[in-house]
Amino acid sequence: MRTISRVTAYAAGLLLTASLVPASAALGAVHADRSASDGQILRATVAGSLTSDPLLFGVRPGGAPWTVEEGTVRLGADGSLDVKVEGLIIPTNGVNPLPALAASVVCNGAVVATTATVPFSPTGDARIRTTVALPVRCLAPAVLLNPNGNPAVFIGATGREA
Repeated sequence: MRTISRVTAYAAGLLLTASLVPASAALGAVHADRSASDGQILRATVAGSLTSDPLLFGVRPGGAPWTVEEGTVRLGADGSLDVKVEGLIIPTNGVNPLPALAASVVCNGAVVATTATVPFSPTGDARIRTTVALPVRCLAPAVLLNPNGNPAVFIGATGREA
């Protein structure tokens, strides 16, 4: 019976790994192309803000911590925006004290549009469906959720908690 040396096994492992890298890169490219072809430039979850959060694009976090049960954002290359949040509340009192919510869209490191306000329920539910004007190039898109339509403050943002 013949055994394989460590060097031979190591070399075989390297060859196998090298052959898989181009395949995985190709699969990633197909996914990216599909996303671009359906017109979506951002598809993300929403995280509540914390008072310790940094300024994001010149916008400060709210004066209380916020949590979100579920939140999604979709932004199309044509400016179509769909934001849905459920359970966006201040956890210390278990409710949302605000009557209205707006969203600010960020492109290229700056806020480029803020929506009109929509009703924001005491249970922290809101839905924003609108179209905003986007620049020709929208690099690193993000969306901030603004209390009562105040674009200088965010209580939620695209991203997720670790």
